[in-house]
Amino acid sequence: MTVAPVPHPAATRRYAYIDALRGFAALWVFVLHVHGYWLDDVRPPKLSADGVLALLIGFGGAGVDIFIVLSGFCLTLPLSRAGSAALAGIDVRGFFRRRAFRLLPAYYAALAAVVALELIPTIRPALVPQDLTGVDVLTHLTLTFPLWQSTLAAVNGSLWSIPLEATLYLGFPLLVWLASRRGIRAVVIVTVAVAAVWAVITASISWPLAGGWLPQPDKYLPARWLEFALGMYAATQVRGIPHPRAATHAVWACALGLPAGLFGYAAGIEIVRTIGFGALGAGLLVLLPRLPERLFDAGPLAWLAGLGTISYSFYLLHQPVILLLSGWGHRLGLGLIPLFVVALATSGTLTVAVATAFYRGVERPFLVRGSMPAVVRGGRT
Repeated sequence: MTVAPVPHPAATRRYAYIDALRGFAALWVFVLHVHGYWLDDVRPPKLSADGVLALLIGFGGAGVDIFIVLSGFCLTLPLSRAGSAALAGIDVRGFFRRRAFRLLPAYYAALAAVVALELIPTIRPALVPQDLTGVDVLTHLTLTFPLWQSTLAAVNGSLWSIPLEATLYLGFPLLVWLASRRGIRAVVIVTVAVAAVWAVITASISWPLAGGWLPQPDKYLPARWLEFALGMYAATQVRGIPHPRAATHAVWACALGLPAGLFGYAAGIEIVRTIGFGALGAGLLVLLPRLPERLFDAGPLAWLAGLGTISYSFYLLHQPVILLLSGWGHRLGLGLIPLFVVALATSGTLTVAVATAFYRGVERPFLVRGSMPAVVRGGRT
């Protein structure tokens, strides 16, 4: 997959290392879905080459964890005043309005495009197992579809994280208020407590609840709020007055967070996964700004930063593209590794092309209206 640089609007400064990490997270999610839909989620022996590949891409769901940490980081960075670890206030109404401009137009446009495809009888079976209903459409329009088993994957299974992101936005002013009064560590402590309580609740109840209610409890705010808070903490270490040993702490967060996250993911222990990948993402966001910017904007990682620029459009559209081409891929009769390469070359290239056009035509026009610095009290930072 080759990703050409995409021009940016003048909404706020973009940092290439952030876009590179976004691109990596998007790619990790993408290969997970290639594993599921092109490779039929196969699990070859781990000591074989096929097994190593399947193991690595099978953890791709962690890309969503990284996205959540990035979200907390990017929203907090403009609020972390130079010379202070405290957070500036925000215009709450303006914040919600601008976040709606950032999240919803592209989401609704992608939703409309996929629904239109699924109304074509010859295409629908490749994308969803059954015909759409009015309830499916209504719950997707209102961002409530992850609440029921029957609607969770009724249109595009990848979209479940969009309602999660919306709830993180709703809770952000509360975390800013807490940080401004008790410090950013209080935010981390509170969200750790919320995650722990949620872990106890989810372990003691059989899911989904009656009527298919809350089918996957790891997909809601209580389970993921901590990752968002760790992104906020990382922002204060980059923009405010960092801890004297911030870099050392970040190295340890990466070194311990990665194995913890992988273990929690593999074992299905969500709080361990959340803490592990949250620490990994926060550690990377503290360390990456210390690297030369040219590595990301003009060097060997520029293609990853380019993918990160269009990552939201890429994320919204990648699963339908993978599904549409996977049937053709199955007929090739290739082994796992060659088939994986073909999937990247075909589904990957097509998704990048579609996402780039979607970014230019739909997502980018709303970036300025959805920018964060304009809601910081006292002007731009």
